Amino acid sequence: MKNLLTRTLAQEIVNRTIDIIGYNVNVMDKDGIIIGSGDQSRLFELHAGAVEAIAQEVEVEVGEEDLTRLKGTKTGINLPITFNEEIVGVIGITGPLDEIRGYGKLVKMAAELSLSQAFLTAELQWDTRHKEELVRQLIRAEIEDWNLFKTRADSLGLSISLPCEVICIDTPQTATRYNEERQKYALEEQFKEYSSLIQIQKDRYVLFLPAKKAISKDKLLHIASRFKLDVGYGTIAYTLDDIAPSYQKASYSINAGRFKKADQRIHYYEELVLDVSLYKLSRSTDMKELKGILMPLKPEDQANQLLDTLEAYIKHNGEVKQVAKALFVHRNTVQYRLQKIAEITKKDPRVLEQLLELYVSLKLNQFDGLK
Repeated sequence: MKNLLTRTLAQEIVNRTIDIIGYNVNVMDKDGIIIGSGDQSRLFELHAGAVEAIAQEVEVEVGEEDLTRLKGTKTGINLPITFNEEIVGVIGITGPLDEIRGYGKLVKMAAELSLSQAFLTAELQWDTRHKEELVRQLIRAEIEDWNLFKTRADSLGLSISLPCEVICIDTPQTATRYNEERQKYALEEQFKEYSSLIQIQKDRYVLFLPAKKAISKDKLLHIASRFKLDVGYGTIAYTLDDIAPSYQKASYSINAGRFKKADQRIHYYEELVLDVSLYKLSRSTDMKELKGILMPLKPEDQANQLLDTLEAYIKHNGEVKQVAKALFVHRNTVQYRLQKIAEITKKDPRVLEQLLELYVSLKLNQFDGLK
């Protein structure tokens, strides 16, 4: 078993104990080396009293008469610290024996309680890390043995009720680990009645939401707005094999959706099928020709007036009046700019097929700027 009595924990025990009893405290490892002390000059020294306590498996008192025999010690009491019936170290209190004897068993018990707590915390962290890694393998389609996966999932308390919606949740970057842990706890509380929330990256979570427990859009929007989340919905997963592709759709939906509506918090794949497809193309295929359709605009459009007009024209479904209103210009100005786009790119936005090519080029160029 890995030794839980680390230098950090030893010093924490020392600091807490000294604050309470007012006497110097040393914590020694299972070899009798001082790894925590109120007297920093004694760190890493061999404590003869601790060595004797470990060897005899008993409490050892060091009186004035013992100082010559037990080199490097001071008057005090040394008590073995046990965990799971095994001696893992020694805690010592320095001071006159008559004054400190009453503290011995209490100090020993406090140290062993700290060890037990550290063990439970380590076990929980181990389970959490392995659960997160198992989910990462699942969403990356790296599971080769489904029976083994189910066995491991059951042992870790990972429950995925099928069919389910696969939801990807991005959180804002947090400044400190403390804030990150607070945020994680708060999010787990928000979603605990629906399903377990699994953290797969520092700023990304995945939620396997049972189809029969669909969360209302209003409630999800409230949570997303409160915590400044970006939420992506994939497709329904009917089998475990469906989860990886559904997760990818949810993830892509966030990236594509941010460009569709920058202020929108929730992005549904079913509403972004074309944009997601274009986003995927921009990441995996050489699309130079389609991206290049808009390239001639750059030297002619330093203020981005033509590009802004094209975006507004697409957004308002070709309604020139609405485009003019959105851009605060006259309708004739919109028509003039559309004609300029057609002349420069050789693609007329007023012709549906050519508008589609312009749209694809616009999206590919936007997505190309994503990391």
